[in-house]
Amino acid sequence: MDYDFLSRIRTGITLYTKKKTSNLLDGSFRSIFRGRSLDFDDLREYSYGDNVRDIDWKASSKTGKTLIRRYIAERKHNILLIGDSGSKMVADTDAGEAKERLAVMTLGSIAYLANRHGDDFALLMNRGAGLDFSFFKSGEVHFERVVRRYESSIGMKTERDMGDILYYVAENFRRRMLIFVVTDMAGEAHFTDKMMRELTVQNDLMVLSIADAYLTGDLVYDVDRRDYEAEFLRRSKNLGQLEHEEREKRHNDMLELCKRYDVGYTTIHKESELIEKIVEMIEQHKESGK
Repeated sequence: MDYDFLSRIRTGITLYTKKKTSNLLDGSFRSIFRGRSLDFDDLREYSYGDNVRDIDWKASSKTGKTLIRRYIAERKHNILLIGDSGSKMVADTDAGEAKERLAVMTLGSIAYLANRHGDDFALLMNRGAGLDFSFFKSGEVHFERVVRRYESSIGMKTERDMGDILYYVAENFRRRMLIFVVTDMAGEAHFTDKMMRELTVQNDLMVLSIADAYLTGDLVYDVDRRDYEAEFLRRSKNLGQLEHEEREKRHNDMLELCKRYDVGYTTIHKESELIEKIVEMIEQHKESGK
């Protein structure tokens, strides 16, 4: 584990939030988030990822189903971090920085904010042939494990994509959550109208896209083929123009889709803008829900 990630995350957030806000996750956003307080709300059937300490054994024995107690907590959130992984994340951004490092810093920064606020957070990602999920917890040890786990998954060959993760969340998670997705342009393609509608019925969703390097330029390396692009392709002016136009169209389509479903969205190009982009996205998302 590169512990430089952790120190840079802590330092960057501390420096920025001291002059901006130290309570970035305060409030209930648009959803009624549930956590632990003295205000009992209701019972519901146990679902994957729930804390076993919330099981109401007496009610469960009467109904024959495993039920958990739910409590209202205005300031405590359940935060699901979804991290894109695979070989595509070891490429570069359009600013010439490593996507891997920027993705880990992005997800780690959100985990750090959640932990400092006292929220429970979990990580879900593709890993090998299946999905890798950590249960909802909080604490410094959990924060470090989440960052370490995500870092180790990037570059690993996976048999699933972002669409599989989103479908799994829509089908299996019943708790109300604040969902942060760290992905890239290829991952954005899996956010369809249907998927957005299912994910935002009871959750707040925010998408942080790590910008991809262009296919045309002075020197372009394909991480999948493990070879440099042919010179006649990367130096083609017509191909370069078409690429810029297509990327602009995809970006505008994603902006429109996110606006339609009140989803927070930002694109991150380099580490120096990371914290500011995260803070602005969260604040704008909260403002749009008032």
